[in-house]
Parts: sequence; C-alpha cells; structure tokens
Amino acid sequence: MTEQPPVSRPPGVVTLLFGRYADYVWGLRPLFLLCLVLFLFSLTMGFYLGDKIPGEALEEALGALPDLENLSLPMLFLFIFANNLFKSFIWMVLGVLLSAPPLFFTILNGFFIGWISHSVTVKNGLAFTAAALLPHGVIEIPTILLTSAAGMGLGYQLINRLRGRGSIKAEFGKALRLFLWRIVPLLFIAAAIEVTVTPAVVFLFGAGTPPIP
Repeated sequence: MTEQPPVSRPPGVVTLLFGRYADYVWGLRPLFLLCLVLFLFSLTMGFYLGDKIPGEALEEALGALPDLENLSLPMLFLFIFANNLFKSFIWMVLGVLLSAPPLFFTILNGFFIGWISHSVTVKNGLAFTAAALLPHGVIEIPTILLTSAAGMGLGYQLINRLRGRGSIKAEFGKALRLFLWRIVPLLFIAAAIEVTVTPAVVFLFGAGTPPIP
C-alpha cells in the first residue's frame, strides 16, 4: 500500500483566528503570499514615485472622497467599514474572472497607499506615517489581502472546472462563508481601531489629523 504524504495542517494561530475555516485559509497561503509580494512591491513603487507624480493628481484622486474631517465619529467608522467591506467583496467575487481583478486591486491598493505615505512622510516624517498606518493596518491589510487570495482561488477553480475538475460552486461557498464569518468581523475591528486607537497614536506624534483612509 502506497504511503500517503503527510497533510499540511494550519498552525495554531491560524486555527485560533479562523476556526472551522482554518484549513481553507491555510490552503490559500500560496495565493496570499503572492498578493503580499505584489502589495509590498507596489507599495514601495508608490512611495518611490511619490515625488515624481504631480501633487494635483493626488488632490484630484482624493477629491472624490467625502470630507472625512467633518464626519462624526460614528459616521467616519461607518464610512471606513463600508468602504473596505464593499471593495473587498466586489474584488473577491470578480476573482472568478481568471483571478485578474484581485491582482489588479492588490497592486492598485498598494501603490495608492505608498503614494499617499510618501506625501505624509515628507510633511511629518516616517515615524508619523507608521503611527497613522500600523495600528489598524496590521489587521486591515492582511484581511484585504486574504480576500484577494480567496478571489484568486475562485479564478483558479474556474480554470479547473473548465478542465473538468473541481467545483466553482463549492469554492465560492467557502469564500463566501469565510467572508461573512471572519472577514467582516476583522474589517469591523480594523475600522473601530482606525477611528479610536489610530488618532490617539497619531496625536502622540504631534498632530491631530485623521488617519489615512
């Protein structure tokens, strides 16, 4: 009888965070790592090109956003939470289109954050930028990258289905359950931190400006 290779099990921290969805999340790790590499690369490029892109272009891009300074704390929370939730879900579902949309979203998101971070760093220093991003970013960014990985998984399963293997319906069910029971709570927590903890940390660095959206 042929000996079966050992099955890779998720580490304890993954099981603790994702419970019954841990095996599914652990199976996404190659796609998650790809998203992470692309995000970090585009973040670096956005930061590097920050002084080479006209400031008017940044102002025009930000002009489409509501005036966050005039929003009440509950409304600011709802805006950040709904914005991240909507974008994450849409790009995850669009992953069925051969995985391309989540990759595009990951690259665009990383570049935009790097672009803004350069502007903030020039004005306030790197420590201030880190203070404005890290408190909520350590939860928000990996969570959004995980939704991109799940979206890429949908595209991968579609290719398998066209080859007569796998089930896109089953894969979509896994991704949807993960989104509802883990992604939504994590984005909720990240948004709560962004409107409470992050401003307090930023204030310690000498400014009361809102965190980067």
